[in-house]
Amino acid sequence: MYNDRIKLLSSVNATDSYGDTVQVLTTREVFAEVKSVGMKEKYEALAVGLNPEIKFVLADYYDYGDEELLEWNGKTYKILRTYRDGIRIELIATDTAVLTTATITTV
Repeated sequence: MYNDRIKLLSSVNATDSYGDTVQVLTTREVFAEVKSVGMKEKYEALAVGLNPEIKFVLADYYDYGDEELLEWNGKTYKILRTYRDGIRIELIATDTAVLTTATITTV
């Protein structure tokens, strides 16, 4: 069931009114199914220094636009990898994302 809302976050460099380059973070809300990461995948990723925490499945791969971060339940996650399964797409993420100060614009 795709009943959880997640926000996909993307950032671009922009110029502010003073001419300084700033990072602008835009958000886009989509529906997803939240699943846990399998034990085999978790251990294989840990062996190469990655720590997958959670899996988000989107019903249509067109809902994903190569964003690197996502937000769910007030927590920000870094997308480690994606896997397309037919029309669906899985986003494997970890919660170790660190954000810098940015302007947030909702699209």
